[in-house]
Amino acid sequence: MVTPVVIDPGAGPRAQAHAFYRAAKQPRWGFTTRLDVGPLRRAVRIWQEDCPDLTPMLAYHHALLQATLAVPALRQRLTPEGGAVEWPSLDASITLVRDDDSFAIAYLPWAPKLRDFVAPARAAMAAARQPGTDWGLGQAHRGCLYTTTLPWLDFTHFEHAHTAAFDEGTPRVAFGRFCPVDDTRTEMAFNLEIHHALVDGVHAGHLVQALEALLAEPGQLW
Repeated sequence: MVTPVVIDPGAGPRAQAHAFYRAAKQPRWGFTTRLDVGPLRRAVRIWQEDCPDLTPMLAYHHALLQATLAVPALRQRLTPEGGAVEWPSLDASITLVRDDDSFAIAYLPWAPKLRDFVAPARAAMAAARQPGTDWGLGQAHRGCLYTTTLPWLDFTHFEHAHTAAFDEGTPRVAFGRFCPVDDTRTEMAFNLEIHHALVDGVHAGHLVQALEALLAEPGQLW
């Protein structure tokens, strides 16, 4: 079973930033940028010959989870006691539209290779889409990212909902519509919201760079 490692957020070069933003009234910040998913979509069409259940949505979720391996700050979470932990890898907690236009939440478990990610992810999605299925809130889960996909919208700004529960700093992500630019480039809006007690601009930049590299050379995922 994968477990997080306890870390000391009050030590190291970010100690001052951590203390300042942990006590902030509104410590969340975010941005929207655009990603080129053209190479990934072409690769998915080839991989679907051997893996018909693969979709571009599953592929870019896996790419995002893999990109977080390069940026420890994105895998760190706050604890109510004042400390923090770091997960070795993350799952994806995604929203799904049901046939009745309500939405469900499915937890897609991490796998190092996309080919091994697909089947468990599809099973989790099918189970979550059943009418009346519980969202799983309050249940024990591994470290994750919260994601939503809006294939109908090409957006330049996005705001995420928050509850009154303790904010452990889980990043929130939104993916937009595929927008073809030319014969090779297809852009997609990508929004990321993070907790400033854990993640600074340099960390967010490193995440986007890691994700862009995977999307440009998607063979690394398969």
